[in-house]
Amino acid sequence: MALNTFDLDLVVVLGTVVATAVVARWTQLPITALEIVAGIALVSLFRFTLPTGTDSLLTFGSLLIVFLAGLETNLGFLRTNFRRAFVLGFGGFLVPFAGLYVLLYYGIHAPLLVSVIGATALADTSISIVYTTLQQYDLANLPFGRLVLAATLSVNLVEDFTVTTTTFLTTPGLLFNLGILGALAAAAILLPYLSKAVARQSPSALFTNISARSLFFSLAVLALLSALVGVPGILFVFLLGLLFSQFVGEEFLRNIRQISFAIFIPLYFLAVGLKVDIGFVAANIVVLLVIIAAASALKFAAVFPTARKFMGRERAGPVAVLMNTRLTSATVILTLTLALGIISDQWYSLFISVVVVLAFGSVGVLRMFPAFRSPERARELFTSDPAMEPDLTGAAAPRPLQTSPPIFP
Repeated sequence: MALNTFDLDLVVVLGTVVATAVVARWTQLPITALEIVAGIALVSLFRFTLPTGTDSLLTFGSLLIVFLAGLETNLGFLRTNFRRAFVLGFGGFLVPFAGLYVLLYYGIHAPLLVSVIGATALADTSISIVYTTLQQYDLANLPFGRLVLAATLSVNLVEDFTVTTTTFLTTPGLLFNLGILGALAAAAILLPYLSKAVARQSPSALFTNISARSLFFSLAVLALLSALVGVPGILFVFLLGLLFSQFVGEEFLRNIRQISFAIFIPLYFLAVGLKVDIGFVAANIVVLLVIIAAASALKFAAVFPTARKFMGRERAGPVAVLMNTRLTSATVILTLTLALGIISDQWYSLFISVVVVLAFGSVGVLRMFPAFRSPERARELFTSDPAMEPDLTGAAAPRPLQTSPPIFP
């Protein structure tokens, strides 16, 4: 009997996913960044590639990540903490974005659109790493932890808005694109209500799992509409998650997490690494190091003064380092724009490498602070003080802070 190459590829992929999970648990390093590194290793050492036809599945996985971020966000919490979170988050995006754009366009002479996309992605703060770090050090339920998470969400919202607007304005067929974006917005708003109505009419919702099926259908519709205009519908997928959060309970969240992190999301991050041309990155190592240094310096300069004002001098350094992480939204933006032909394989490889280095580097630097050598010491430093209470008391905690499994384990 002839060996089915797809079966062999499946064994390699799932075996790699298990191995990265073991390494992540042993080292406490971000599992998603480890999956990207594993993908880079597979393509570099063994010339491994995913079977033809999996690109749509990978796009679906990238949108599922953004949906989960929206699903586990609490609108009431964001409204209550909006001022401080937005000041910290918007500044933490705008300064790195502007500085990186200047570096890429005027310094490295990247094309205009590539410079905008690269600056947007590399101004990211990874919600996955921020959240799991807060959980690891038992800080997520403190006002400090809530404020940092809300600021990170603010960064991601501004980032998603920037890339959606930029690609919309630079894609040919403005009126047609505007119509499709309107359809995206309508789908993001109406599909959750349709799912709710269908689930209410189902006599055996648990058996049919109709809410999860409706969710996957909704994401497929948004992915199709995004592909029609070549505009990543990230902002609308986040909105879809926010609206879905009103109609689903903890059981739904638990089921979606299990499905997502067993199949779609590990496969997505592995594929992110498989598309990296490590030879090109090695040949441009100086450019890589310059971008890493600039991205880190700009993020620190943007976050540290505001964090010092809101949280005090001792806390400002760790907060700035934590918000210097890149991963989730950055990889989604780069993957979608690569699939849509907006950036080239070479620029994609360079930017993804920056993301991975900053993901590991920021986590490593954070552990060098005395307060982050144990959860007890971290809580001792970051326990709420009266100065932080007025904007935070009475706020409903966001859903992810109330659940034991992290959003992005």
